[in-house]
Amino acid sequence: MAAAKPFLAEGRFSSQDSKPYPLVVARASGGRVTDLDGNEWLDYNLGHGPLILGHNHPEVRAAVAAQLTRGTTWGAFNEVALELAQTICASVPGIASLRYTASGTEAVFTALRFARAYTGRNGILRFEGAYHGHSDLALLSGKVAHAPATIRDEPVPDSRPFVDSAGIPGSAAAECFVAPYNNLARVAEILAQHAGRIACLIMEPIQLCLIPPRPGFLTGVRELTRRHGILLIFDEVVTGFRVARGGAQELYEVRPDLTVLGKITGGGFPNGAVGGPAEIMDAIFDPDSDRYVFHAGTFCGHPVAAAAGLAQITVLSRDGWYPRLASMGDEFRTALREILRRLGVPGQVLGVGPAWGVAFSTREVTDFRSGLSVDARLSQDVVLGMWARGILYNATRNYLCTAHTDRDLEETLAAFEASVREALDQRRI
Repeated sequence: MAAAKPFLAEGRFSSQDSKPYPLVVARASGGRVTDLDGNEWLDYNLGHGPLILGHNHPEVRAAVAAQLTRGTTWGAFNEVALELAQTICASVPGIASLRYTASGTEAVFTALRFARAYTGRNGILRFEGAYHGHSDLALLSGKVAHAPATIRDEPVPDSRPFVDSAGIPGSAAAECFVAPYNNLARVAEILAQHAGRIACLIMEPIQLCLIPPRPGFLTGVRELTRRHGILLIFDEVVTGFRVARGGAQELYEVRPDLTVLGKITGGGFPNGAVGGPAEIMDAIFDPDSDRYVFHAGTFCGHPVAAAAGLAQITVLSRDGWYPRLASMGDEFRTALREILRRLGVPGQVLGVGPAWGVAFSTREVTDFRSGLSVDARLSQDVVLGMWARGILYNATRNYLCTAHTDRDLEETLAAFEASVREALDQRRI
């Protein structure tokens, strides 16, 4: 890694690179990666989430290889991207037509532009703790490290966001309002005061794919946004084609106005999409309308990404993986809860479908602020213990994939219990 520092800022590709210490991957297959020293790791990061079939799946690899014989990218309309679009539109309830982007971040800021064009308003309402990519309008009120020192003592959060990075102008934050996730009353208050300024409410329907909506929360948000003429955007970059074929909107039977997709739709290649019903999409792409939106990109509808995404989605549905992944996730989370109970460690095991995470806290974690109660030191010690045992485990979110076997999960549970015991023993010294 020392060789990277002269050429890569901070010696990393991005702020999300390997933690707690650098990992240089040489190759990967199924649910495991191998580093440059030949060490094999059981992987629950899975490329930050796109690889729901695991690494290097043979059908995805074959689809990519076949596409590469025809070319890499053309900057032109192509059949495989059309076929993927048709598959997405047939699968996701809220999408009748879509536009492609090259990433989830790009898809989010494109969706925000769509909403502003359609409504003629500029304001955005979002939830604390949600991650919507790293654009200026998205990187707000999401990172614990950037939260004001007084935030833990505020019973009701102010509706003004804090910024999560240097370089974000105050004008971006000035256009945004923020509410606590799972707090419908606070959403109603903000909309009652500022609805005339707000173009859209953007949200992860399952926050971080870990914290589920309380009963009635999504339905209530849908009713409030419709009442005030505000577009509801579901950021399903993480939940889309993961918690169900049609994403969280299928799982909870709540249809948004716009849907943002990414990760799984690219099959391990850069890809994103924004879609919605014909009423909205036709209006903002009417060249004779003053609501017409300019949208373009060198890699929109990239044929290699489309081939990989289409192959991955096809395998998931054809082989009946969605109910199996849901059961797999439920059983695994139950086993983790049993370990915490047996060790007498307060905490919650979070997640929906194949996503999972452990919050070491005496409080129920239902939103960003309750998540601040997590024991950060214990969380980090467990991460170190898991990595020492060859498990790529994150303190927040982890993913199961179709390639993870019963033996893999048993190994992970044993490593988790040993890591928690070890962390507790170190505290007693």
